[in-house]
Parts: sequence; structure tokens; C-alpha cells
Amino acid sequence: MASSVSAGAAGSPGEDISVDSWVYDAVFELSSHGHFPALLLHTRPWSRGSLIPYLREAQDKWDDLTIGDQILFSRLLDEFHEELATGESDSSDETVRLGIGPTARTDQVRQGVARNRAGFDAIGSFSAANALTARIRVRFDTDGRYDTQFAGEYWKEKFTAWVEQAVVTARVGRFTGAFGREYWRWGRSPVDAMLVSDHSPPFNGLRLQYRSRRWSFALHATMLDSMQIVGSEAAKRYLIGHRLDWRPRANLELAISEVILFGGPGRPWALNYLNPVIPYYWEQLNNNTNDNPLWNIEASWRPWYPLEIYGELMIDDFQIDLHSEPQQIGVLIGGAWTGGPGQRLFINSEYERINTFVYGQGIWWNHYYHRRDVDGNMIGIGSNLGTDADRITIRPRWHQSRYVDLIALLEKVRHGSDRIDSVQAGVVAKGVPFPSGIVESRTTGAVGAHIQYRGNVIIDALVGYERVTNVGNVEGIDREGVLLRVRMTALVWRTFGV
Repeated sequence: MASSVSAGAAGSPGEDISVDSWVYDAVFELSSHGHFPALLLHTRPWSRGSLIPYLREAQDKWDDLTIGDQILFSRLLDEFHEELATGESDSSDETVRLGIGPTARTDQVRQGVARNRAGFDAIGSFSAANALTARIRVRFDTDGRYDTQFAGEYWKEKFTAWVEQAVVTARVGRFTGAFGREYWRWGRSPVDAMLVSDHSPPFNGLRLQYRSRRWSFALHATMLDSMQIVGSEAAKRYLIGHRLDWRPRANLELAISEVILFGGPGRPWALNYLNPVIPYYWEQLNNNTNDNPLWNIEASWRPWYPLEIYGELMIDDFQIDLHSEPQQIGVLIGGAWTGGPGQRLFINSEYERINTFVYGQGIWWNHYYHRRDVDGNMIGIGSNLGTDADRITIRPRWHQSRYVDLIALLEKVRHGSDRIDSVQAGVVAKGVPFPSGIVESRTTGAVGAHIQYRGNVIIDALVGYERVTNVGNVEGIDREGVLLRVRMTALVWRTFGV
């Protein structure tokens, strides 16, 4: 969540916006109102420069905007004021950005979790001619291992520090190439992504993309963590994906993706999968390699203002005969609506379901995960629900002022007994109930506030009530009580001309 304090130099339109930035939520809401009509919203990250034409347009028609839109645009204008002040004659400037800021969070549930953490982030970037950018983000935390995105070990006692992002990005015309450590995120939902999300630790890999005004095509490739096999050398693991994102109309966006996870003891990169247009599913089927391909289809449609409908259909291990095994799929359906005086009220609601056995596979190293969490569980590359689970979420938000939003959360989550690392021996059984086994159920209701001073200081606080039954899928173990969640991020950077 980065903002800038100008030091007399131009901004960096070529720099990417980190996928966890508050900017994405603001653009999500504004785009559902009809703004950003040609921006490809389903594929993150976006460059900072990609938003500038739309922000200039908002400045030109400011008096025609609703109060709610003015509040959101004012925050974005603060965030991108350097880029907005940059003239065409300054576009070749070389710049360095350096930033630092504290972070803190607390999670308190009576009869349950009580966890407090603090730390700080440090960032740096170098941009040349808006064509080449190198950026890094380092995170320090008193106990970062409880983040699924964490990739490291304790330094001393519970202190953790790790390089979360370190990537070089080059842009030549409509082509973009990025190499290094970064997050990828595919999908329209602000809550989750089913195929590739930022739930797992970042990827160390390559991203190639061609992007025009209305469509883009991308190839992503990364090497995942190896799996140690008893009595054998470690199984190497790889993830490759390609993706087409298309916006045929201002109120409609479509995307289709396919990824394949493969590996094995001593197995090198499969050069056929690096072919950007070859269908992975047919390729592994014809080569009899039993790798793990997954597909995803996405759509977002705004039939009329102020309503938007979006969704995803994920297919894992598609059965071409349509009957030998149950189709292992995930479904996400969401909607966004704005209303109230001055269009200040925004409501986002979603239902997401990940069927039993999704993300798993019969071969251990082909399970759809990247590293393990502090308890040794596999961290999924896709949905933060994992497998064998569903969730319904309602998130109202009232824009009170430029600096304050009132927020609420209503959520119901169910988890069955299946896990990504569950053994799948032979054909997947039919007739398994969903969710399977003893079901853990969590119900949450909370209210709070989002406080934001420019992009420099952001505080999200929720207080409410949470009830969990069959905790850890153990029958009769229940937990309930007052819930308190607070997240604070403060980051100030300076930009220097070189």
C-alpha cells in the first residue's frame, strides 16, 4: 500500500502496482460504475501508467461524478500525483524510489486465536525511461510465519525478515517481460482467485505479456519448491500457464486460462509446455505423462449502472469421457451494487465453492500447492479456501468522507475433511457428499471502519462475533466469542531523479 511524497522528480508510470495494494479495490468499485472502460481488470499486476489516462479524465469531469466516486478518485489522485504531474518531455527520466513504514496487526477471538504482530516494510525501485524497472520489497515482522505468503525462517526467536518481491520488468511497445520474485493474480473478484492467487508465497519466475487496448495474451512460468522423496532425489516441480484476457465491450470482459503443474525426481523443464499456444491438457494426455492441468473461464458483465455481475468456472482434471470420475470444479459468482444518497453505499457479495478433490492428484508432487505453512499444511496456489469448501460473503461499505469508510462483514464458511495433500489412490470415488466428512463451519458478523490518509496510512478495524463448530474437523469442538481484527500499514516514500 504505497504512496509517494514528492521530492521534485517525476513519477514512474512503468512501475507495476503490487497486487495487494488498496488501489485494486478502489478501481474494482469505480469500474463497476462504468469508469476504466478499456482497462483489463482480470489480470494483475497493472502498471501505474495504465491508470493515468482515466484519472485525467476524472479530473476533467469532476463535477459530474457522484460523491462516492469523488471520494475514491480523490484517493487515487493523491496516490498518483507524481505521474499526473509528469509531462511527456519528462518520460525518459531515470528515477529512484525509497520507502519505509511500520505495520501492525492484531487478531483476537475469545475462546480462540489471540495473535499480535508488528514490523515494517522497506521498498525500493529504479526506473529508466519508463521502459525498465527494478523493484524490491522487504518485510520485517515479529512473527511473519503466520502469513501464507511468507517464505523464510526465524532469524532469532520469533523475528522474521524476508525479501517478498524482487523483480525486473522491461516494456517495449506493447510487450512486457518480467523476471524475478513477484505475485501473479488472475480474476475479477476482490476477495479470492481460484486458479492463480496471491494466497501462496510469491513465484520466482518469468512473465511475458502482449497487451493492446482491448486484449492481452500472457505466458507465465515458475519453478516451485521441490518435494523430498524418501529414498530418492527430490522431485522438482514446475508451474506454467497461459492466459487470454479480452474486453470486447466497455461493460464486458472475458478471460480463459490454462495452467499445468508437473515434475518428478530429476525431471527437467518440459519445453513443449513452454510453447505459449499449445493446449496443455491434450499434450500431457497424448504424451501419457499424467501431469496436472487446470482450466479457468472468467467473465464480468455490467448490464446496467450501478450493477456488475462476475464469475469464474475452474475445471481441474477434466474427464474427457464425461463419466469415469466426477468433474472436479470450482465456481465463484459475485455481484457489486452501488446506491444510497450520493452513491456512497457499495455492496459486494460472493458465493464460492471448491468441490471435493479439487487441486489434488494421484502423484504427490503434482498437488496444486507452493510451499507449506507453519503447521506443515500445503499452501494452495489457487483459492484461499483450499479444497472441499464453500463460502458466502457480503461486504457493505459506506463512504463517509475522503478519509473514512464505514465497513461491515457477513460471512459463512464451510470446510470438509478433504485437503490438497489428501491421498488420491486410483479413480476418484463418486457419490462423496459435499462438504465431505465432519464439516467445520464458521459464521462471522462484524462492523468497523477503513481509515485512509492518502495512501500513506491505512487502518482497517473490525469488531464483531464469530462462531466456529467442529474446529479442525473434529466433532464437538466448538468456539465462539467476540472478534477483533485490526490491520495498519503506513508507508512513505520519496522519489529522486538520477
